Amino acid sequence: MTKTASPAKAYLAAILIGLLPAWMILLPLDMTSDPDGWQIFLRVNSFAVPLAQLIFIFLAMGLTFSPFRSIGQLSRITKSALSLWLLVAALVSYQAGNDHLPASIGLFKLAVTGLFFLALINLRRNFGSRFLLILWASLGVGAVSYVILWTIHIFLVSPQDSDWVYRIPGVNNVRHTGHFALAGLLAGLFCFISFRQSPNIWLRWVLPLLFSTAGIGLILWTGSRGPLLASAVTMFVTFCVAARVRKPIAGFCIATALAATTVVAVLPLPHEIYGIAGATGMADVSAQGEHDASSGRKELWTGTMEKITERPLFGWGINQFGKFGPSSTSMPLHPHNFPLQFLFSGGIVSVVLTILIIFPALRNKKWPYTKGPGAASVAGVIGLLVYSLYDGVLYFSYPTMLFLVAVASAIAPAPTQRAPDKSG
Repeated sequence: MTKTASPAKAYLAAILIGLLPAWMILLPLDMTSDPDGWQIFLRVNSFAVPLAQLIFIFLAMGLTFSPFRSIGQLSRITKSALSLWLLVAALVSYQAGNDHLPASIGLFKLAVTGLFFLALINLRRNFGSRFLLILWASLGVGAVSYVILWTIHIFLVSPQDSDWVYRIPGVNNVRHTGHFALAGLLAGLFCFISFRQSPNIWLRWVLPLLFSTAGIGLILWTGSRGPLLASAVTMFVTFCVAARVRKPIAGFCIATALAATTVVAVLPLPHEIYGIAGATGMADVSAQGEHDASSGRKELWTGTMEKITERPLFGWGINQFGKFGPSSTSMPLHPHNFPLQFLFSGGIVSVVLTILIIFPALRNKKWPYTKGPGAASVAGVIGLLVYSLYDGVLYFSYPTMLFLVAVASAIAPAPTQRAPDKSG
């Protein structure tokens, strides 16, 4: 039986997800200088993300989404591989000697993220391009709202010294604000392509430019090299695949760079790592220890590869890097490289099973779909994959969600995009 569905509820679900950067600050009440233990626990584990995803899933279930039906529609190979993957992950993660609480949190997040992706695909199929546009516009608003809330936090708390690096609202490190910045850039590109024919200059230029400038400006002000490289890749790929709108895309990217640079040039730099010089690599970087050009990654990657060879088949388990990873004074929770993270957690077996899960699922879908704003979505997927090679972007909940939104947006729309008619 076909459910009667109102697009308003789908749009509400999209807005809820788009505003996640604000929820990540507001849920743990993370506007204080000295947060309590429960606030730190919520912030460190980014619990605002799976909570919002659960609400999104329930809203989708009130429309056209059924988890059991969606899982049942997967191919037999995908379902078998997924069941085996979950079984192996649970057995390895809960073996004696492991940290079971981080493992439980990780498996819970993975389950919620998987259902969220299925619900997202369902709403994308049934509510079409307008749902996606509202979702991406909300992601842009979310990026801008984060900048506003962080500004308020600065005036309320007056951060000092290392607070500018480690006491950042909603995240654990100033570099993680790059996740929201990339969302702002992608939202700007998506909206710019979507509204390029609009006679309204506020929709055609002002709104997209606001999103992208907030993103690139945040990257340049905080001196974040990693997100800047990912953003450059994203803009370049968008230019390459958006064959019919390359000239406007080039103009939009140039306008974004000029606007962001102008704004950041007049802002004060509260810490030595902040600023355009740090983001572009022009700053004087010592070649010693953890402050070398790789920020200690080469040593971390080498140590991670050694640990992988100790358990090459099944790995060490979900969220076990903090306990079994290479010894380090900084105690990283991930190896800052997604392939190494995947091999460390699940070994070769998980890699093979993941391939069996993904490829049959995408076999019957037209992907990548580069027409219209799909070009920005494909660029977002590639940019985030590049980003994941030198950072934990697919370890953290928010950028993983952003990656899945980009993947879903890069699937060709169904032939019929209308929601079921509510009228009799």
